[in-house]
Amino acid sequence: MAGGSSQARSRSAALEEGGAVAWETCRHDAAGSGPRQIRVLVVDDHPLVRSALVECLSYEEDVLVVGECEDGSEVLASAARLLPDVVVMDLSMPVMDGLAATQALRAAHPEPRVVMHTAAGSEVRGQVAVAGAHALVPKGIRPDELLGCLRALVVGCGCSPYFL
Repeated sequence: MAGGSSQARSRSAALEEGGAVAWETCRHDAAGSGPRQIRVLVVDDHPLVRSALVECLSYEEDVLVVGECEDGSEVLASAARLLPDVVVMDLSMPVMDGLAATQALRAAHPEPRVVMHTAAGSEVRGQVAVAGAHALVPKGIRPDELLGCLRALVVGCGCSPYFL
C-alpha cells in the first residue's frame, strides 16, 4: 500500500513538473526492449496526423502498427480483423467520433486498450473516461511520452500521468 501511494505522489509531482515521470518506479521497460511487440491500430481523420503517428510508432522495434482507420466507424471491423493491443483514437472525427467509437469498441471487443488522442484540453477527461478509454493524450505530446504511455498501458503499470 505504501508503494502505491508513493507511486501516486510521484505521478502527481511529475504532472506539476511538466508531465515527466521517473521510470525507475515502473514495472516496465520504458525503452521498449520488452519480450513482445505492441500491436497498434491508429485512428484519425486527418491523413497527415495519422501518417505522422504511424511513422513515429513504426520506428520502435517493440511496436507494430497493424492498421489505420480514417473514421471511428471503421474501428470495430478493423479491431476484429487486426487484433490490436492498443487503439490510438482521435477524439474529434466526422461520421463517428472517438467517444462513440470507443464505447462501441469496448462493448464488442474489450481487450484493446484505448488511448484517446486529442487537441481538446483536460475538460474532456470525464467524457473520455466514461466512454471507456484508458488514457487521454494531447496531440502535442512528445513521441517518447506517447511511447511510454503505450508501453505502460500494455503491461498494466500505473506510471503514466495520461492514464484515466
